[in-house]
Amino acid sequence: MSPSSHPDILARAVTAQVSLTPLKPTLIGGQAHTLAVLVRVQAPDANLARPQVRRPFHLSLVIDQSGAMNSQRLSEALRCTHDLFRRLQPTDVVSMVTFDHRASLLAPARPVGDQSAQHHVRAFAQGGGNTSLHGGWATGADSLLPDAASASIARIILLTDGNASTGDRGKTPAIAAHCTAAAARGVTTSTYGLGREFDESLLTTMARAGGGNPYYGENTADLFEPFAEEFDLISSLYARQVRLSIATCTGVGMRVLNDYPMEPRLGAPAVSLPDVAWGAEAWALVELSIPAGFVPLPGVPLIQASVTATSLDHAPIPFPEATLSIDRVSPQAWGALTADPLVHARHAEVEASRLLEQARDAACAGDWDQAQGLIDGARDRFADQPWPQAVLASLGRIARQQDKGWFGKESLYIATRMRSRLVSRREARYDALQEAAMPRFLRRDTALGHKGCTGGDSGLDGGASNHRECCSAHA
Repeated sequence: MSPSSHPDILARAVTAQVSLTPLKPTLIGGQAHTLAVLVRVQAPDANLARPQVRRPFHLSLVIDQSGAMNSQRLSEALRCTHDLFRRLQPTDVVSMVTFDHRASLLAPARPVGDQSAQHHVRAFAQGGGNTSLHGGWATGADSLLPDAASASIARIILLTDGNASTGDRGKTPAIAAHCTAAAARGVTTSTYGLGREFDESLLTTMARAGGGNPYYGENTADLFEPFAEEFDLISSLYARQVRLSIATCTGVGMRVLNDYPMEPRLGAPAVSLPDVAWGAEAWALVELSIPAGFVPLPGVPLIQASVTATSLDHAPIPFPEATLSIDRVSPQAWGALTADPLVHARHAEVEASRLLEQARDAACAGDWDQAQGLIDGARDRFADQPWPQAVLASLGRIARQQDKGWFGKESLYIATRMRSRLVSRREARYDALQEAAMPRFLRRDTALGHKGCTGGDSGLDGGASNHRECCSAHA
């Protein structure tokens, strides 16, 4: 999907913007405060009068063909890749990697137009044995790194249904560090987990460290929409390598609540934000710790934010700096102020994501009573927030089935999305019907692993029962 096809993008151009919005616009004089501030990094709307011309995409499809990937799963994975080829331009470049106990570069990076990569996709067969996940990823990275500078985006698309079992088991931090290093050289990583046996912690960590996106599907049919979502996103990007630097007054503490990767820099560390699409925004929720004796200096802002980013042509994008100064008032005046609804909503999303991860930890330990109690408590706490309510209701139904594999994956993936998602510049209060009209990558989904609810994948035991469970969970 190109920017011009987005229903919520109008035919007008607006400059890139950075804004700072506090939960409340004042402090109580003489009292210590913990203040939430929402940082919004907004892309302009696409200019429909000017067609968007881009450099080629460079993609590496890295597909698990180990013993766990039976013939039907491989067949469905190939259908996903064929659908991706159909969306690409002839000048886009694709490499193809398969892996089991070892990795094989099935097709080197070549333009889609010469049909070589597609021929190899049709030709590859099922392997067997263990899963050299890191070896497969590294082979894909090596195929893209030499020419990454000439691409509008260079991305590894890793699909697996298993755990890293050969050479790199238990080395999540080391693998994540390799993903970070590749991203710094221009090659990012998105991961696709399939079924219930893959290591969701590893795959979400790889995507986070690698500057890409994590997806998963209970059945292979569930991956078609995530593949389309990823392509729609990279086809709509305005800014990449988005880095947010925040400075505060002396004596004021600060932490970022979203759990974004941080890059060490002189002065304040830089926060790595998601790539930003036309007409969308990336955001960070910052918590300031303000001591009781704090007195702002005249003309010195409480907080200052600056952003650097590059276009798909690798040119720097100018973002204006944003500053926030704040007055002090009496306790009575402060108490009469209402919280900013957008800051309140984003804060609720971040907090709900933390509670979901706590519930996941409890479920993994077999304490379903605690997991259900955390979800029920969160529903009471965020009763005024429609989207977290819908998410919590869906996960509550899964928790009642006490399905550790399903709950563990769904809770982690949706918690990750809740605190790092892209949003529309004009996002309104959550309405399930209106979400369906949004681009896929901007939707507030309430379930991620069963998007199609199609079931019937014989690659999982009891495909028909999985279909019934899926549909009953969404009823």
